Amino acid sequence: MKVFQVSILFSTLLALTACHSKGFQIQGSAQGLEDGDTLYLTRDMETGMPSDTIVIKDGQFTLSGETDSTELCMVYCAKRNEINAPFFIEPGNITIQLTDQPGGSRVGGTTCNDQWQVLNDSVMVIGKEINRIAEHIYGNNIPQKEQEKGMKQIEQINQRFAALVIKKAEANINNEFGYFLLTYYPEELIDNENRARLIKLLPAEVRQRPIIQQMEQMLQAAAKTAEGATIKDFTQKALNGEELSLMAEVKKNRLTVIDFWASWCGPCRQEMPFMLNLYNTYQPKGLGIIGISLDSDQSDWQLATDKFGVKWPQMSDLKGWDNEIAKHFNVTSIPHTIVVDQQGKILRRGLRGEELEGFIQEQLK
Repeated sequence: MKVFQVSILFSTLLALTACHSKGFQIQGSAQGLEDGDTLYLTRDMETGMPSDTIVIKDGQFTLSGETDSTELCMVYCAKRNEINAPFFIEPGNITIQLTDQPGGSRVGGTTCNDQWQVLNDSVMVIGKEINRIAEHIYGNNIPQKEQEKGMKQIEQINQRFAALVIKKAEANINNEFGYFLLTYYPEELIDNENRARLIKLLPAEVRQRPIIQQMEQMLQAAAKTAEGATIKDFTQKALNGEELSLMAEVKKNRLTVIDFWASWCGPCRQEMPFMLNLYNTYQPKGLGIIGISLDSDQSDWQLATDKFGVKWPQMSDLKGWDNEIAKHFNVTSIPHTIVVDQQGKILRRGLRGEELEGFIQEQLK
């Protein structure tokens, strides 16, 4: 489960826009620090390497300069890690209020910083909700059904946050903050459909930025293997050396689960008994499974298949993560399933366990 874990999609995206060089002025206050204490400003959010040093005087600090871009940065105190604030350097008068309370620092004064603070306030509220539920379901000896209920509540909160990010991006789509959200948050928060829609709302000059053009290319490629698309045929070898056609196997069944796995994948091995039971239960009703192995060693692949008594067709080019089929479907973690109909139309992706069985049961009524 991912809980608001921000990931940067492209390492170059932090310099958000090119414009005429303009001045910025940072006016800040620092609670919990003394005169002479040092703050550091980093423009590298991955390493934290300082680019500027700021000295506290009378509980205040200032910094000024010029910038030709809007850039996510952080000011922090090395001797007290809890004192920090991510903010945007951009033209204008920026305010920063540092405190020694977790999540208590605030930024503002410019468009991006004002909107960033509003979003962070929402994150704090949502984070407290998640922590409260997590402490209850993990910190107490409670029944499994109650644990499952708590997990669903957390998932609903995550979905609420994702909706908030999308709404905030749309509301700011004509300024740098909307562009920042669009390029900063991963697919777990801004799904491909909404990302493509938001890109179309960007100003024409912003859509010409290399990152947006790269993102559009990625979205176009992803659309070819998204739910509703029809898969293309691939041919790879089975364990006995015979060439198998993916589509030829798909056409044999009313419904087919394309199962990406590998002998070295612990979660795949754990799920294999479930997949066997699934196959035994629904194969008479028209279910087929095709295993796409991300192994690179034939003997390992063979041993695992024999051990679990796999009954369905298996395919592999023995290239590991470079498996041609896995790369085409942008499979980045396993186990991963793709459910297709008899014509190869993708019905669902990423289902596992009870969700996968429930969907199959519904389709094969």
